[in-house]
Amino acid sequence: MSRVNFLVLIAVLFPTFAFSLDKPIVAPEYREAAQKRQAELVRQRFCTEKAGKEKVTKRDLASFVLGCMDEVEKAEQAIKK
Repeated sequence: MSRVNFLVLIAVLFPTFAFSLDKPIVAPEYREAAQKRQAELVRQRFCTEKAGKEKVTKRDLASFVLGCMDEVEKAEQAIKK
């Protein structure tokens, strides 16, 4: 019976403790650096997936991803301007 009570308690209280992982908890003075790092990780993930779709060999993967990240960054800067 206590196991059922525990599960009910967890089910009731869990939403109050849930938080979004999309918005990291960062001190205000480090927020800009965290946003830049997050954008870099998104670009890296995008380029890695693109390399997988284009079946880039492991030998050429690093140079492909770096080149792709540079292209994406330049495109983002052009959009901002």
